[in-house]
Amino acid sequence: MPLYELLATPVAGTSWLTKILALLLIVAQGFLLNYIVNENDALTKKSSLPALFYIVFQSNNSSMLEMHPLLFSNLFLLFALSKLLNSYRKDVAFSQVFDAGLLLSIASLFYFPCVVFFPMLGVALILFRPFQWREWIISFFGVLVPYIFVFTFYFWNEKMDYLLMDKMFYPVLFKRPLTAIPQSFYFLLSLGCIIFLLAIGKLFNGLGGGAQKTKKALVLMIWWVCFALLSLLLAPEISSKYFSLLSIPAAVICSNYFLRMKREFWGEMLFLVFLIALFVNLVVNIF
Repeated sequence: MPLYELLATPVAGTSWLTKILALLLIVAQGFLLNYIVNENDALTKKSSLPALFYIVFQSNNSSMLEMHPLLFSNLFLLFALSKLLNSYRKDVAFSQVFDAGLLLSIASLFYFPCVVFFPMLGVALILFRPFQWREWIISFFGVLVPYIFVFTFYFWNEKMDYLLMDKMFYPVLFKRPLTAIPQSFYFLLSLGCIIFLLAIGKLFNGLGGGAQKTKKALVLMIWWVCFALLSLLLAPEISSKYFSLLSIPAAVICSNYFLRMKREFWGEMLFLVFLIALFVNLVVNIF
């Protein structure tokens, strides 16, 4: 996509630099997610678990520790999440909803399947805002603005077909190569799914209590999981790195699960087993 090409091309030939930049982005996004969650009371109590889980989930294999478009998309999705959470109970939230739409649109200009997150604006407006038709219109214009600039640039340079076919629709609709995925990743994925399902169960059991904003934020995370899974159907290849969009909601939901766990010993053992599986998967990827 245009924005990823603009940033990645200058460093594409330097393997060590791309790995360092990827690591810095993952760590920075982990701390940013942690700040957003704690600042907006998205969990029952303040914790550093969201940052920990995000960094762990984003480090589960070597392909996710290299430069790829989703690293940049996740950054803008996090900023959009912050804007949506900040709109809660504000008298006027025009700037927040416009910025959220703009940021989601920019995320899709790094990785096109992020367009599936556009309806999340409507979900967030229903959850966090009383109905105001102007906010819905303004959020739509926020989504529209970056694409107006991009389409104008490519049209002016007579490359509109190149943008639409080679960059946007052809990789999504026609190219689905299978990247070699080691057996260890399937075990790690299965273990992660078990933890995530336990966390989802705990989440649904606890939605009856707690602050309204916390409950609404966690419901938004469930919707985020749905959109992230939908984006896998549009991924240009079958590869583990395209699970990155699940890292944000999974980190928040799993943090909620571990914070509400009554027996800390079982939580520590479960997390230790997951770390061991992650380490094995990384070793298999390297050798």
